[in-house]
Amino acid sequence: MRVVIGFVAMLVTAAAAAAEPVGTLAFGEPGPLMAAGVPIAVEGHAATRCVAWDDDGRLDLVVGGGDGRVWLFLNGGAAGRPEFAEAVRVTAGGRDRWGTGPTGAMLVNLVGDAKPDLVVGHSNDQVAIHENTGAADAPAFAEQSLEVRVQDGCQGRIDVADWDGDGLADLVAGGFDGSVRVYPNGGRPGAARFAEGTPLEGISMAYNSHPRWIDVDRDGLLDLLVGVNWGTVTVFRNVGTATAPRLGGGRQLQAAADGRSLSLRELQGDDTTPDLADLDGDGVLDLVSGGKKGQVVFLPGVGMDARLATLQAALAAHGDRLAAAIGSDAMLRAEVFGSLVAIQAELAAGFVAANQRATLVEKLSALARDNPKVFGRRRFDLETTPHAGPLAAQFWVGLVEASPASPEARGRVADALGFTGGHRRLLVDLGLILVDNDTAPPEQLAAMHRLITALPRAAWDVETITVADWLGPAAKAHPLRSRAGVNIFALSLGRTENSFPGDAPRPGLTDVYLICLAHELAHNMLDTVGRRTRPDLYERKFAALERAAGPLVVYGDPKSRGIDQEATKGRFREAGAWDGAQATWGDAWKKHFDGKQEFDRATCRGNVRFFLESPQEAFATLANQYVADSQLMLEFAKARWDAGQRANADQFLLITEYLSAGRDRVELYVLRPGGTLVVTEAAIDRDDRGRIRTLRAGDVIATFGYGTHDLVEQFDVEPAQPEG
Repeated sequence: MRVVIGFVAMLVTAAAAAAEPVGTLAFGEPGPLMAAGVPIAVEGHAATRCVAWDDDGRLDLVVGGGDGRVWLFLNGGAAGRPEFAEAVRVTAGGRDRWGTGPTGAMLVNLVGDAKPDLVVGHSNDQVAIHENTGAADAPAFAEQSLEVRVQDGCQGRIDVADWDGDGLADLVAGGFDGSVRVYPNGGRPGAARFAEGTPLEGISMAYNSHPRWIDVDRDGLLDLLVGVNWGTVTVFRNVGTATAPRLGGGRQLQAAADGRSLSLRELQGDDTTPDLADLDGDGVLDLVSGGKKGQVVFLPGVGMDARLATLQAALAAHGDRLAAAIGSDAMLRAEVFGSLVAIQAELAAGFVAANQRATLVEKLSALARDNPKVFGRRRFDLETTPHAGPLAAQFWVGLVEASPASPEARGRVADALGFTGGHRRLLVDLGLILVDNDTAPPEQLAAMHRLITALPRAAWDVETITVADWLGPAAKAHPLRSRAGVNIFALSLGRTENSFPGDAPRPGLTDVYLICLAHELAHNMLDTVGRRTRPDLYERKFAALERAAGPLVVYGDPKSRGIDQEATKGRFREAGAWDGAQATWGDAWKKHFDGKQEFDRATCRGNVRFFLESPQEAFATLANQYVADSQLMLEFAKARWDAGQRANADQFLLITEYLSAGRDRVELYVLRPGGTLVVTEAAIDRDDRGRIRTLRAGDVIATFGYGTHDLVEQFDVEPAQPEG
C-alpha cells in the first residue's frame, strides 16, 4: 500500500530528486502520514524521527510512543514515493520498553564501532544508549545500555549531534518547563561521556520544548528547531561557525497558504515533535511531526520555486487585473500573499544563499517589469482595488531584501519598480521603502529625507515606513512584513506641536508629522539596534525608570528584566499604599502615580506610570524632545534638576550617549514646523569609563558626575569660555 503524504500528489523530476534538499520556513496543508494503508498512530504520544535504519538509501521512520515503546516503520517505496510498512516494535536485546511515559528515539553512533546506535530518551529524565551489535543493513542492539541523566521533565525530548564541531556527538534535551539544555560530549569516538547540562543560549519557550539539531537552511551549520506545547515550531538559525555555534533570533515555521504561523495543536493536541526530511522528493525539506494525540502528520515543504510559480500562475491567469481578482477570491488572495510573505520570511531569516538571491532578484525584477500595473510604484485606486497597495508593497519588500545592500543595487530595484522622485531617494540613499500609496507630496518626501539623513545611520534599523491610513482597510488585513518597519500618522507638513511641557524654559514648537517620524525611528534605536550594540545603555534605561518611579518600585536583576512585582507589592503594602488584596492592586498602583506632580515631572514627557507600563515607549519618547530642540532639552533637564527632579538628566544623557556612539561629538537638532531642520554639533569629553563628562552645546558647557548604575548625581551648566 502506497503512503499518502499530506494528500499531495508527488510529481518529482529526476533533477529535483537528485539535488540536495533545500530548507524552507513554509509548509503546505498537514495530512496523516500513512503506513500499510492506515494513518500512523501510537499510544498516548508520538515523537518522530526520520532515520536511515537499514542503510538502503531510503528514509525510514522511528516513532517513540507515550507508553515507553518505540516503533519502526520501514520504507519500501521508491525515491519520492515512500511506502511505509506496518509498525515493528524496536527492541534492544530482550528489552522492548523504556518506562511507561513519553519516549523519543534515534540512531546515532556514540559507543562501540562506527555503526549507528539506538538512543532512547525515556522515564522523565533518562537517556539509554544501546550499542549496535548488528550489521549496517540489519541493526541489532545490546540490551545493556549506557545511561545518561538529563534535566527533569525531559520525557524523551532529546537530540544528538555534533553541536560544537569537535567530532563528538553532543546531547540536547528539552523539558516540560520549556528550557533547552546542552550536554557536551567530553569522551572520545566510540566512548561517549556527557558533561553536566547547561542552558543552550538561554532558549526557553512556553513549555514542553522538543529540540532538534538539523541544518534547516542547508548552509553546513546545525540550526536548532524547537516544537512546543502550543503546536508551533520555531527555528533558531546558527549564525556562528561549526566550532563556535551561535543562535540568532527565532522564527516560527509558517503555513504556506497564508503566511501565518504554523500551528499543529488542533490536529495533534499539546506538544509538537518536529523533524525535517525530504520525503516527497521535490528537493525541499518536509515537516514530519507527532504530538500528544499519538498521530503522525506530514506537511510538504514549499520552496522558493513553488512560490514564484504561484505568482507566475496568478499573473498568467489575471494579468493587470490581479489586484481586483484577489479582492473577490479569498483563496487566490491567500495564495498570492502567502507566497510573498514566505519569500520575505526566508530572506529575512537568512535562508536564501547569495547565488539563490541573485536568481531571485532576476526573476522578481522581470515580474515587476512585465507587470508594472500590478507591482510598479503608482497611486492605486483603493476603492475598486483595495488590496493593490499592500500587494505591491509586499512584492517591493521581497525584491529589496533579495538585493545587495548597496545604493547601486537599490538603484536597479528602483528602476524595476518605477520608483521616482522622493520615493526613489529614500530607497536608494537610505534603503527605506515608503508605503503611502504615493500620497505624500514632494516637499514632505524631501523633509523626511533631510531628517532621516541627519540621524546617525548606525543608530537605527528600519526598512519600511507605512502610512496605514493612506492605504485603506486592506493594510490591516495584510500588514506589511519586512525585516524592520514602522508606521506613522497620515498627516501633512506644517501642523504644530509643542514637544515640551509648560515648565520648560520656553516652548519647543516642532512639526507633528516629522517628530512622529523621529519617534517611530527611535523605536528601532536603543530597544533594537542598541540592545545588541549598547547593552550597557539598554540596561541603564531601566535603571533610570526605576529612579524616576521612586522608592516603592523595584526592578529585577538585571534591571532589564522589568519590575519585580512581588517586591514592589511588598513595598506598597509596607508604605500603606496598598491593602494587600489582589483585587485592589490595579487601583492602588494608579492612585500612587496619577495626578501627582512629582511623577508627572519624573520623565521628560508625561507621567512615569505610562513608561513603567510601556517601557518600549521610554526611549522613543525622548526623541520627541531631542529632535525638536536638543539644546532646549538640555536646559529643560537642568531646570527640573534645580527643582529637585533628577531623572530628566538621566533621560537627556541616555539619548545623547546613544546617538553619540562613543564619539567626541554628537549632533544637536532644531526641527521647526514645515520641516526646517538645523543640525549643529556639541563637543564631548569623556571620563575614564567612556561616559560623557562634559558637553559643550552652543554657549554653555554641561558637566556630569555619576553614581550607581551610571545615573547622574552631579549636573552643572555654565557659560562656555570662548574657544581659542
